[in-house]
Amino acid sequence: MITVDGIFRVITGHRMTEKGNRVLIGVSGGADSLCLLFLMSELRERLGISIEALHVHHGIRGQSADEDCSFTEEQCRSLDIPCRTVYADIPETARREGLSEEEAGRLTRYRVFNESGADRIAVAHHMEDSAETTLFNLFRGTGIQGLCGIRPVSGNIIRPLIFCTRQEIEEYCREKGLSWREDETNADVELSRNRIRHNIIPEAELINPAAVKHIYDASEKLGGIWEYIEGEAEKLLKEVSDSSGLPDRLGINIPGLEKAAPVLVSLALKKAMALAAGKEKDITTAHVRSLEDLAKGLSGKKLSLPYGLTAVRSFDTLTIRRTGDAAGSGVEKEEIPFIIKEDGSESIIALPDGRKLKCSISAEKENFPVSGYTKWLDYDKIKNTAVWRTRRKGDRITIQGGSKKLKDLFIDERIPAEKRDGIFLFARGSDVIWVPGLRIGYGYRITEETKRVLRITLEQQDDNDG
Repeated sequence: MITVDGIFRVITGHRMTEKGNRVLIGVSGGADSLCLLFLMSELRERLGISIEALHVHHGIRGQSADEDCSFTEEQCRSLDIPCRTVYADIPETARREGLSEEEAGRLTRYRVFNESGADRIAVAHHMEDSAETTLFNLFRGTGIQGLCGIRPVSGNIIRPLIFCTRQEIEEYCREKGLSWREDETNADVELSRNRIRHNIIPEAELINPAAVKHIYDASEKLGGIWEYIEGEAEKLLKEVSDSSGLPDRLGINIPGLEKAAPVLVSLALKKAMALAAGKEKDITTAHVRSLEDLAKGLSGKKLSLPYGLTAVRSFDTLTIRRTGDAAGSGVEKEEIPFIIKEDGSESIIALPDGRKLKCSISAEKENFPVSGYTKWLDYDKIKNTAVWRTRRKGDRITIQGGSKKLKDLFIDERIPAEKRDGIFLFARGSDVIWVPGLRIGYGYRITEETKRVLRITLEQQDDNDG
């Protein structure tokens, strides 16, 4: 049985409103929205809120829709509640966006609600609506989130009647002497939700009259479980991810994922895709599974994902990035000529990534300390014929007894694929002289025949630069 006190406890218990809130009520003219309208009218002073109504005319059902509109406006006037009607062409919206009219209507209503600027949007979903949603999602294919039914609060959307049954709502209206409008399309069992409502739910109630309540109770418990899992997945993603300061790339540490429960890994990867794309509507279970397989697969493999995303595994890192930045480095490809003074004074060369090279030439030989970012080379084998640039196809580096492809050097040194194109190196043609932090070409080392020594120091931006 629905009472004003009972709905008050639901609203306050779930913190649906705060004093001073402007609450917009979606009213179609049906029994559920009419019940909500009258209850909120009685509670507005007690809750310390202001209320207004909004009716969306869908441009369907002709005269019946016009009568729904007039009826709703009349009911609002009787309660001294401001009412606004918005006219929409749902058939045209459905055609243009490739949606069913049912889905186009739902999306249009919520768009209009959100554009109202109200603090809260009150809608009249009830227990059967939630049970139908759970079954619909289950039949269509879903994860845990889809089995959680309709939540009492979703952002600024509140549902004060979610714990009430349709029968209780109609009994309330009859007790108050209220008539309501019936949408004839609700009887169309060609629509999936109506088929569940009119065919499947009644059959379930023959097995157990409390079937709807039991479905709702189960969805409520799953909702609590989902909130916990989602929180843990967010923690996991923070622990294993690194954007390296680049907004279009997200790196994920694979060993970190391997330590976590599979359910958390799946959700963390979905969240990673959504974070990289900025949205998640078209990210499906199949995409998540493909990404999981990539994380378990071989280094160097790539995967195309929705919203123009690409994922690649490189050693222990799974990187998700937006298509269009093949290097994923954020560093513009450039070629910097290597021109220095031969009088022994120091020359400074600026690289596009903000780092600097300090170079000088000397005829003196000495014991050269081992350093990743300072190198001593045979200048007469280089002179001013080299450049600083990013890698190119065909690059090789000399080693004792021959040469090696630069790509193979990167693989041996476990340099992630997405970082390789952003590394500046010292080269003459396709002959790589020095890859900072890794190796100098064997053919450019200091020997007994060396006459002039080139000293180059690459100044790092900070201690984390490689």
